[in-house]
Amino acid sequence: MKRIVFIGGVMAALLVGTTGCGVSSKDAYQKSKLSGFVADQTKLLIDENNMKLDKGDDGIGKAVEETKVKVAAIDADLTKSKAEIAVLEAKLEAVEALEKESKAEFERSNVTTVFFAMNSSQLTNDGMQELYRWKVGADRSATSYDFNIVVYASADKTGSETANAKLRERRANAVKNFMSNSLGVPAAKIQIVTAQSAYTGTNNLDRRVVVGVVVK
Repeated sequence: MKRIVFIGGVMAALLVGTTGCGVSSKDAYQKSKLSGFVADQTKLLIDENNMKLDKGDDGIGKAVEETKVKVAAIDADLTKSKAEIAVLEAKLEAVEALEKESKAEFERSNVTTVFFAMNSSQLTNDGMQELYRWKVGADRSATSYDFNIVVYASADKTGSETANAKLRERRANAVKNFMSNSLGVPAAKIQIVTAQSAYTGTNNLDRRVVVGVVVK
């Protein structure tokens, strides 16, 4: 670029030196030749600089190539990271599925039943002992779970539905009160369900309360 400026300066000086003077045809010819020379030299310099850029001279081409290499490395790292994330997500899904199954198994394995005499809502000694054993087992196996207790009360077909509905409620409350007062279970964690009995007979299987857990 310095050569271009220098030649341009010479040309400008020559032109300025002739301003206001008479110009002969010989002078005009010489100026024409000089202008052509300057144009040729300028083109040569431009071509030379372009060649230098193509070859990476002045550090520009080298910087471009280094940048391309860095971008390729970043792309490779990104691809690797995406693959690692996909593996981690798959592992997380497997862990979540295992946790879900573990909770379901905890709920399935912590169910017990206590039975009542006909037309009675009085817990028997066997019933109280069974509830105590169940509570100890549930607490032991629920080291990492917070759960609520669900009490399902039933009655047999003896008597009217109105009377049996009240009997189911009394039986459920008998279990709830025992667990709350004697086993230390917060009453707010015990949910009562007094659905119609699934049995149709009049035996003691209908006169029951089923206790289970629901993981929060």
